[in-house]
Amino acid sequence: MATNRIMEVKVAQLHPEQVERYEQLHRDIPAANEKHMREAGIVSLRIFREGLTLFMIVESDPSQAIPDRVVDQQLEEAWHRQTGECFSQIWQDAVEVYRLDR
Repeated sequence: MATNRIMEVKVAQLHPEQVERYEQLHRDIPAANEKHMREAGIVSLRIFREGLTLFMIVESDPSQAIPDRVVDQQLEEAWHRQTGECFSQIWQDAVEVYRLDR
């Protein structure tokens, strides 16, 4: 079965005093933000935390993206501003070191 999925892994660092705030923001993500991600073709997005380090795994399928979707820029900018204040280092691409496939 062919797949168009793309997987990205990203890493970021939180300010120590922002851990709880960051987690709270993600317990209450606005439905419009989630809708925007789905319409962009994201089929799975997971964030893990170990101490102050965040790991984000994003799977997307460009064939599922809505080409002419309408994005609420104010909502998106507000979300990025709120979460961005939590970071001591913003999201960076992680380097794949090893892979085992079937």
